[in-house]
Amino acid sequence: MTYLSSSAGNIRHNGTGRVYAGAVAGSSFDDLGELENLNFGVSVSTEKVKSNRTAARATILEVESEREATLTFGLREMTNNNLKMALMGGDFNTQNQSAGYVYQTDPTLVDDLYVDLGHLNVFLTKLTGIITGSLSVGDTVTGATSGATGKVAYVGSGYIELVNVSGTFQAGEQVYETQDTNYITPTGVETLEDVVVTDVAGATRRVNGADYSLDADSGYIRQLSSGTTADTDVVSYDYEAVDKQYMWAMSASSVQKKMIFVSDKDDRGPRSRWTFHKVQINLNGDFPLIGSGGAILNVTGTVLFDASQPSGQEYFKKELIG
Repeated sequence: MTYLSSSAGNIRHNGTGRVYAGAVAGSSFDDLGELENLNFGVSVSTEKVKSNRTAARATILEVESEREATLTFGLREMTNNNLKMALMGGDFNTQNQSAGYVYQTDPTLVDDLYVDLGHLNVFLTKLTGIITGSLSVGDTVTGATSGATGKVAYVGSGYIELVNVSGTFQAGEQVYETQDTNYITPTGVETLEDVVVTDVAGATRRVNGADYSLDADSGYIRQLSSGTTADTDVVSYDYEAVDKQYMWAMSASSVQKKMIFVSDKDDRGPRSRWTFHKVQINLNGDFPLIGSGGAILNVTGTVLFDASQPSGQEYFKKELIG
């Protein structure tokens, strides 16, 4: 028997490519970026008619009752457009945090519970060295060489803690309130992920880990019931500039997209393009917020009938590119 030869070029292996999504019937598209996977599936439901003439009840007719095509894919890139599409959200809003400082604010602290300071990436500056004369809470100090400035939030034994710092202090320079009279000569300059918690007079410093605990990155502080903090204590700190955006997820009634998949031209196997005219997007499965490995946003799309397309072309188009 003679067999026809096979062509390896007809076999697709380890598929790669790109996926674009845009408005239904539109002509401009967003690149979804890196995907974990992209799968196309078709299911066909049928109804079977059984014979009533014999006990065997053999199937004498099978009629198609429903057909459905789906796309499933995992989004690796958490772009605004990807999140808006997959989480069925509204538009993103900008709420950037500009760099600034807080001086002796009086937050409502709760025993053993975290409260929000209202800022991200909080910190303080600590100068360690010999203090000459006297420095007081509330003083503004200036670096004689660097020109840096800061506001004293606490004066300790051989160190001061500053907020509202502008510039960079240098070890060995005179950092003064009154030059040559009231100053510190720092041997160390540190930026610490901490806040200055004191009594209202600024005389007693509360201790991080004993009196309070802090998530400096997220700006959450917790008063420890085993510590010595008081309801009248005040908090001082600097905070960094942070770009921040937000959206309200699941606020859109539905999300429909025109989606196009193009295989990479150097991929193994036939080069192709798939155009899905109207796809209903649905979030599908878990999105790991904590875990190991990449966080994949799993999405399922149902390929819908698009009545705006010519007869026989209402679902999708598959092209082979030579």
